[in-house]
Amino acid sequence: MSILAIDYGTKKIGLAIEIEWIALPLSIIPTKEAFSRLPKIIKERHIDTILIGIANHMDGTTSEQAIRTREFQKKLQNILPKDIQYIEWDERLTSFEAKNAVDPFGKDPRKFIDDIAAGILLQSYLDATKS
Repeated sequence: MSILAIDYGTKKIGLAIEIEWIALPLSIIPTKEAFSRLPKIIKERHIDTILIGIANHMDGTTSEQAIRTREFQKKLQNILPKDIQYIEWDERLTSFEAKNAVDPFGKDPRKFIDDIAAGILLQSYLDATKS
């Protein structure tokens, strides 16, 4: 199984991949380029599973961001091969964790957190499913 994790945002999308059960940040792409760039990444990386982060409210109710993410996922499913598996995974607090992981010395952490957040999302999935 080759997994691509997606941390969807309205401006940027963070991507991470799995290599031997370790999540690695891959890249950050502008959301407006997602439908042109993701098919190429998925083909080049032989991705068969997409893990998409769903950010619900802390009480578990559906957030506006979760609704937007699911709409994005539906559009993605229309342009990608039909045999790709999609898994939704709770991504609450991944951006918070990513901000804490970034070295803040003179850097704007907002530029670096999206792919790290995707990596945290993916690693939490891998840890939960590895048995």
